[in-house]
Amino acid sequence: MRRSTRFTMLAVVMVAACAGTKRSPQAYRADTQKVLETHNEQIKRCYDKLLERDAGVSGRITVRFTVEKKTGTFTKATVDPNTSSAGEPLILCVLDAINGLKLDPADANEGQAMFSYELKPAGPSM
Repeated sequence: MRRSTRFTMLAVVMVAACAGTKRSPQAYRADTQKVLETHNEQIKRCYDKLLERDAGVSGRITVRFTVEKKTGTFTKATVDPNTSSAGEPLILCVLDAINGLKLDPADANEGQAMFSYELKPAGPSM
């Protein structure tokens, strides 16, 4: 019997308000989420490996990061300890997946992002 992974991603992106914004806040949020979703499979593989060692590993990871203006690079990723409940191995799965991502094309404004991942084992598959 194999357990499958289930996770949810919630997003909040704030864009610095100044002239020349290429994206609306809604478009910035959607575009940032699309970039993050390209690495969902990487997070899932990492999480599945953790589940093989500990079938009960689960938790919430809230990550805050900056989307650099002009380059679109995701930088300064930190985990919010007040809203995160996961242990270090699960946190590293998410941080490793975010490291080096880029919003392309970049935006004229810097974005401050907060995304939450909720990872928990799904029930046994039949």
